Amino acid sequence: MAQDINKHLDRARKSLEKNKLREAVSEYQAVLEEAPAHHEALQSLADIYTRLNEPERAAEYYGIQFDRLVETGDGAKASAVFIRFLRTFPQPVDRLMRFATLLQKQNRTLEAIEQFGNAAEVYAKEQRSIEALACYESMAVLDPENPQRHIVLAEMAEKLRHADMAARSYVRAGQLTLSVGALDQALEYFGRAQLLAPQDRVGALLFAEAKLRKGDAEGAVMLLKPFAATEPDAAFQALYGEALLRYGNLDAARDVFQAYYSIKPEGFVKLFELAAAYIRAGQDPKAAALLVQTKETMRSLRREVELAANLDRLVTSYPQSLPLAEVVAKLYEELNRETKYFDSLLSLFDLYLGAGRLKEACETLDRLVDIDPYDYRNHERIAKLEGKADPGFLQNIMARAAKAATVSTRTEGFTGAGRELSENSGAMPEEERAQQALEDLVVQVEIFLQYSLQSKAVERLERIAELFPGEEDGNERLRALYERANWWPKGGGRKPAPRPASPAPAPVEIAPPLQPAQQLEAYGTASAPTAAETHRDLAAIAEINRLMYRQPTPREVLVTTAAEIGKHLRASRCLVAVGAPGEGAQATAEYAAPGFAALGSQKISSIVGMVTQVTPDSMGGVELQASSLPSLRELGLESALGVMLTDKETQAPSGALLIGDARGRKWKPNESYFLQAVGDQLVMSVNHTRLRSLVRSLAVADEKTGLLNRGAYLDCLLVESNRARAQNTAISLIVVHVDRGGDLLRQHGDAAVDHYIEQLARALSSAIRQTDVAVKYTAWSLAFILPDTSFDNARALGEKLRQLAASVRPSWGTPDLTISAVVAEASSRPGDETEDRVTEWINRAEAGLDDARQRGGDTLVALSTP
Repeated sequence: MAQDINKHLDRARKSLEKNKLREAVSEYQAVLEEAPAHHEALQSLADIYTRLNEPERAAEYYGIQFDRLVETGDGAKASAVFIRFLRTFPQPVDRLMRFATLLQKQNRTLEAIEQFGNAAEVYAKEQRSIEALACYESMAVLDPENPQRHIVLAEMAEKLRHADMAARSYVRAGQLTLSVGALDQALEYFGRAQLLAPQDRVGALLFAEAKLRKGDAEGAVMLLKPFAATEPDAAFQALYGEALLRYGNLDAARDVFQAYYSIKPEGFVKLFELAAAYIRAGQDPKAAALLVQTKETMRSLRREVELAANLDRLVTSYPQSLPLAEVVAKLYEELNRETKYFDSLLSLFDLYLGAGRLKEACETLDRLVDIDPYDYRNHERIAKLEGKADPGFLQNIMARAAKAATVSTRTEGFTGAGRELSENSGAMPEEERAQQALEDLVVQVEIFLQYSLQSKAVERLERIAELFPGEEDGNERLRALYERANWWPKGGGRKPAPRPASPAPAPVEIAPPLQPAQQLEAYGTASAPTAAETHRDLAAIAEINRLMYRQPTPREVLVTTAAEIGKHLRASRCLVAVGAPGEGAQATAEYAAPGFAALGSQKISSIVGMVTQVTPDSMGGVELQASSLPSLRELGLESALGVMLTDKETQAPSGALLIGDARGRKWKPNESYFLQAVGDQLVMSVNHTRLRSLVRSLAVADEKTGLLNRGAYLDCLLVESNRARAQNTAISLIVVHVDRGGDLLRQHGDAAVDHYIEQLARALSSAIRQTDVAVKYTAWSLAFILPDTSFDNARALGEKLRQLAASVRPSWGTPDLTISAVVAEASSRPGDETEDRVTEWINRAEAGLDDARQRGGDTLVALSTP
């Protein structure tokens, strides 16, 4: 047989050489009769019929050749044969199916879809439904975002009683139509899936979510209820709780939400929405009980800022809820936030009085007077209780608030306890009582300014301006406080200090040089600083503070501060030692004017002992003279001025700051104040810088990125916001967001996305300053906290970070990956607590991320500052 085949082949080849094509065809056909799969015979016959211009006969042999190539796994050649020779001729449906499958394996999606469609039409005509169903399934796999593919597949699968496939396809069609806003269509497809597979959890969840969007909360509850007893998944509980809340089954919603937050303790927003629903339903005690439980949970998780912000929103929405007001007041008392606590007590007093609960109203008033006896509204509240409360109690309250009452413009007296007090108070002249009240208020302002409580200081100054209009014209101390607080009465503006009448010229006498002892005595009569000196000092304090907080380490903070103080006060030396006595080595730094040698840490540390030996003046300054303290000469100084440094949080000694001159010098009161003010900020700056370093070392999310984790985000915002407010500098936030990060995570997996974020973090971290703070905000976004950065500078940096991020290529090589960024500057509204300021800042940045998503990504959202 093999000999016969070889003979036929030889004759066919000779015929081809002589161009006898028909004879060659006969010989090759004879070969195929002996060996139907002979490759050379098939190939040659196809080629010969092409030369004979008989394409249909050529296609017959090319088709056989295509089938053999597919069987042997040579897909590339098989595809080439089909495309070149077979595409234009009708082919058997099974061959079309094989060609489509081949194209699918080669990732030639559009061509594969076309061929599967052609095969499906033929199968349908031939009533081969199962094969047609397989074609439609392949088309849906190749074009997964086309809802029509899934609808066709679902309808055919339903017709063939393939319930599982039909349900899955209807669910997918519903998801896709819902994503483009076609809610009614999505509900129809989800409903079909539910009928086919009522026990399918995924379909039920999606159907219930769509019903909630439609407003059918009852339908959503009915769908989810059969799964509730055995479904521990957090996503299910969140949806089921939302459905119960909207349906009005509040007690059941409470149980579900509490179970949800025990698994996923983040946000707790739904618990506050549930409390609001309880209040709207007239069940305020249940709302209060829920909020108390929520308060304990959130405080244990250190979420006080979010807790306070949510409670504030509730109080604003439901100001007449007494149980809610009690919860809020208790929280602010526990958090020691005096301003918020005072405001909540004001509301609570009115609510107690309106409810006829006089005992609680009196207790609330007692606490209000304890916090602020000078509040002008105290006497209005006392008047509301007159004739209702115990006269003895009112007399006690009046006595404690008497100083504010005597200087008020109110002239009518109180009966009962009030009258008796009024009669007794006549012993002190009106003018003297008024001056005593002014003195108390001025002292409070000085204390508040000393501890950087600007809002409280302004409140007291407003009270002084109301009770003592024009007092600053003749009161230099009060005018200086207005200057320090950068606040003036309305309509008044800044007023220059009144000039005393010029005395008659006196004859000029030349005094002999003062001896050191006489210089020391002369210090007590040193002239007050001029307005120009005061302004220069204030400007220098602000500039030094800004420089402090730009330094990355405590050592650099000390060195920079010492140098700036020494230059500003034109001192021979400026020495600083920071650290509590007896707690190991102190951090030291020094400034030495040109011509003076450095002293070294041991000598610098001795200034703490020197300063503690002398009683400070009213501004906290300690003057030292070498005549009375010889050890001063060991530092190369004849005269020095020092202050003790104190930690404002613990009130514990924290070191000393000293400036000195190699010659005798008269130290002015403004220099003493200057040292004290800079020293206070120096201790804060060193502590904050140490805290920042500690946070960096303890709160790293992972060794790969080196960024802080989300848990440190809020703490860093609070610390940096406090610093910015104390220094009156801007602080901004940039959130860099990988668009459609959730889709990337599902498509490429955690490992690939984590690797990309690691690369992104390294690239972006190289573009920020050492003092900036980088945080891994979510799985696909990074946050950058930028101290001492204005909104415009942050916006420019945000665009730079976007451009830099675009150059980082992911491992999967997707060319259409885009980056968005949100830029927000912290607000600086007077009177806001730091926690409120940070909460508003965070919420604004989150709103910016939502805005970026709605814009489709690949954008920079620059948020205006309120």
